Amino acid sequence: MTHPSPGTGLEHGSEAVQAIAASRGRVPARPTRRRAVWAFVIIIVAFAYFVAPLVATAGYALSDGRHFTIQPLIDALGNPDFIAAMQLSVEIAIVTTIVSIVIVAPTSYLIVLRFRSLRTVVDFITILPFVIPPIILTLGLRQVYGADSPLGVNLVDSPVLLVGGYFVLSLPFTYRAVDNAMRAVDVVLLTEASESLGAGPLQTFGSVILPATQVGVLAASLLCFTTIMGEFTLASLLGYATFPVFLNNIYASEGRQATALVIVSFIITWAGVLALAAVGRRSSSGTTAARAAR
Repeated sequence: MTHPSPGTGLEHGSEAVQAIAASRGRVPARPTRRRAVWAFVIIIVAFAYFVAPLVATAGYALSDGRHFTIQPLIDALGNPDFIAAMQLSVEIAIVTTIVSIVIVAPTSYLIVLRFRSLRTVVDFITILPFVIPPIILTLGLRQVYGADSPLGVNLVDSPVLLVGGYFVLSLPFTYRAVDNAMRAVDVVLLTEASESLGAGPLQTFGSVILPATQVGVLAASLLCFTTIMGEFTLASLLGYATFPVFLNNIYASEGRQATALVIVSFIITWAGVLALAAVGRRSSSGTTAARAAR
């Protein structure tokens, strides 16, 4: 009668333990050859779709056909109209972002805390900008707040109208980010604990709720800012020379400069994407740490 050697038994036992652990998600499964092939295909497709057009754009903007030169980019960045347009876009984006957070954050807090029955109505309102095209929104704003306004006000030449329009366009992004952050924490418990220590509603919101949801508020701010920096239709129809409008205007006369500014636009967009990724990573690490502490 033969007996299995101790080493053989240990090997089979360790393989069984690894198989059970892998089935429970504790040990990552080894990638198969088919998965590796599909991952390679996805990377190639993503490169062809995202990176190749950017490389072609940079090649056209920074080359005269024979030599590499950054002169078109220098000329574009030194254009006084570009500086004015970029300044206007940044100012409008900052103001709209502040207004959005000031309005959306307390609204989301009150809905989660006191008015849960209104959630369906507010959710419906916040997704309307996805349904209404920007050109229809612009015509509506001009009709209501223009020269023939039934309210007796003319805001067409005022930045207030542009800020209001941008607030509406960015509302789906800002509200979702803030609302998810509010629902991720126990707002009711935090509020009751703060009030039991003698804090008022404003102090509770500013000192307790906002710090607890700061990641979501920051994500909403980044989404709002990047959305406004790339918006064209509303600013163009209302007569404001923002960065996207300026880019469209010089494309016919200075193609290389316009293409060089497209690279600047890509950099701004990717900076926002990387910032959002960093915020999301911070949120995930914070959630993991909180669960571990429990």
